[in-house]
Amino acid sequence: MSDTSLHVRHHMNPNFVKLKPDQEIGEVITLFNKLRIFGAPVVDDLGNLVGMISGTDCIEAAVQSNFDPSWRGYVKDFMTEDVRTVDAEYSCLYVAKMFLKDTYRRYPVIEDNRVIGQVGRVDILRALENATSK
Repeated sequence: MSDTSLHVRHHMNPNFVKLKPDQEIGEVITLFNKLRIFGAPVVDDLGNLVGMISGTDCIEAAVQSNFDPSWRGYVKDFMTEDVRTVDAEYSCLYVAKMFLKDTYRRYPVIEDNRVIGQVGRVDILRALENATSK
């Protein structure tokens, strides 16, 4: 499975939501609900990864606010800063093994210190299915 077509870059989603640390949590909750997603990378102005925020993080923020609509919380206060990432050149098999060890649903894909995509469990399953059906 060393075929370069099995590199993450060929199976990642390059069209993904990126958030900023100073975005309001309420805005993020609305966006997650609208797009039916449950997490997104948080990047600085240069596109460098500074964290991830999940739906669970947003739920935590909502609980802390006691669901007060006037409350203002920010992504930077609830995001996870220590994020596992994958390189665009990693093999899908390697990432599949990472998913077996972690509870993460997706990883940010990094190239030159910038987030260039996301790869999720379903992307890896698709890649492995394609590889085994050849």
